[in-house]
Amino acid sequence: MIDLPQFEADCRRDIPLLTAMELSFVGYRDLTLTMEAPLAPNINNKGTAFGGSIASICLFGGWAVATLGCIDDGIHNSEIVVFKNDMTFERPARGLLTVRARVDADEFNAVRRRLKDGDTGRIRFAVNVETFHDDKRCATMRGVYVVWLK
Repeated sequence: MIDLPQFEADCRRDIPLLTAMELSFVGYRDLTLTMEAPLAPNINNKGTAFGGSIASICLFGGWAVATLGCIDDGIHNSEIVVFKNDMTFERPARGLLTVRARVDADEFNAVRRRLKDGDTGRIRFAVNVETFHDDKRCATMRGVYVVWLK
């Protein structure tokens, strides 16, 4: 069972930027992590969400959902890093950001099986992240992450 408040606290301790951005974890279920961030600490000179904040939240969300997916399956000795990503900014966000990061269950289950079988290689997998404001999608990120056992 995932202790999401504890995971959030651990992430804030290890990544101070999350506190500065006031990123909060809303929920985690079925390999989908939902987070929120207010506009004020992430604002740019146009009065909209700063693209760098959105990109940072998306990159972090990809790492976090994969980490939670491993922990949820009893894998506590993994390292996960972003390999590459593609961001698309579709419209300005003028308020609370809602971010959903998810990994495909079939693909990630195969990754977890390989890890549990002791695969010592670097395993790539995709993460999709969407950012919304007022239920309208503002940005998307497709990331390729790499996981391996410590």
